[in-house]
Amino acid sequence: MAQGSRGKTYIFEDMFGGFADGAWAATGVGQVGQMLFTSVNEGALAPTLDEPGGILAVTTDVGDDDNWAGFAGGFKPADGGMWMETRLKIVDSVAATRAAVWVGFAETLSLTTPVMPFETATATTTYNGTGGMAGFGFDSDATDIDFRFAAGDAGAALATAAGQVGGAVGAALGIRTNGTMTADRWMIFRVEVRPDGLARGWYGGIDTGNELRFIGRSTAALGTGDTFHAVVMIENRAAANEILEIDYVEIEGNRDWLAT
Repeated sequence: MAQGSRGKTYIFEDMFGGFADGAWAATGVGQVGQMLFTSVNEGALAPTLDEPGGILAVTTDVGDDDNWAGFAGGFKPADGGMWMETRLKIVDSVAATRAAVWVGFAETLSLTTPVMPFETATATTTYNGTGGMAGFGFDSDATDIDFRFAAGDAGAALATAAGQVGGAVGAALGIRTNGTMTADRWMIFRVEVRPDGLARGWYGGIDTGNELRFIGRSTAALGTGDTFHAVVMIENRAAANEILEIDYVEIEGNRDWLAT
């Protein structure tokens, strides 16, 4: 099969515009710049004008488990790997059973009733969907309030290890960032998946200075021939809305030149 000059597939959405300001409908798929979104119930999108850099504020509806999922894809590890990076903040309370967030790649994503890929209640974690996933999950229903690096497939955890050389084996609960979880504070997440399906995750917050911290890696591979979406998602954990602010989302993959 012939190959052209555009082997990379790439998105950089800086949230300067390209989305409707105001409420979105509770059905179908919408658009935010170069990304798409879907949700459970309606909500509101708004530019944030009192901070520089172009920021999208997502306000969910007020019901328990109402959510919003921004996504782009698909991307396939075997085509040459893939990575994504985003800067975001949870504006309201991060504790008291208020919200869950996922940042990373997910193979399973419903376009009508999206479900959080990675959920935690006290010390029990659920890997939803039938497909693979790798990224960072946060759930204020957990006993320890923190983002965790995790990987899974077919409804179960994949083996992981802490980021440092010789790091401890990770549990199904995921590997903690050990960050200071504070409402209305920026955090940066970077997730990379190599062509062999192994994933790595970096985190940056108020504890990490000017650098991203290498949090964890998977030691069992995602399906290299599977197709994934890059996903940024927030979901209520109580009958109250939550606000997620997104500064940017950057995603890169590779084209499948062998596709007929």
